[in-house]
Amino acid sequence: MKGHQPLLCRGCAGHLYAVCTTDHTGGNKVGQWEVDHEMPVSCPLAGLLPLTGRGVSVHDLPGAEEVLGPAR
Repeated sequence: MKGHQPLLCRGCAGHLYAVCTTDHTGGNKVGQWEVDHEMPVSCPLAGLLPLTGRGVSVHDLPGAEEVLGPAR
């Protein structure tokens, strides 16, 4: 996520981490993502995290619109 705005949780405004593993074989750009709170917090969206799945961007994950908030 180098060079990107920090990811913030829409439910608690806490910082989120995002990890992507990509096999670049054959020009593949789709990665396996995991997104969750950096620190354990009480959050109304805790049931939606961690976000996991495949996509080119973290914003492509199912549920990303509900969880990923705007940068402060």
